[in-house]
Amino acid sequence: MDLRCPSTLQGVVTDGVLEIKCRNNRCGARSGVVVLHRWDTTTGELLDTKTFRDPIYKEVNTSATRRQRSAVRSS
Repeated sequence: MDLRCPSTLQGVVTDGVLEIKCRNNRCGARSGVVVLHRWDTTTGELLDTKTFRDPIYKEVNTSATRRQRSAVRSS
């Protein structure tokens, strides 16, 4: 069962386990990394936390996106 608000998937419940995507950097979430917390729905106990590489995130070549600053000269 999916738990949704009108715009976003909040969590998923399957076989008595609630799974939620965490966006907190303390848990390891950052650009390109997905963190999933899993709880037992009967006890409320945290079962585990897993981190994955985000399949949607694309590595950007930073050297190609950097712009050189132009020199500032007085006239």
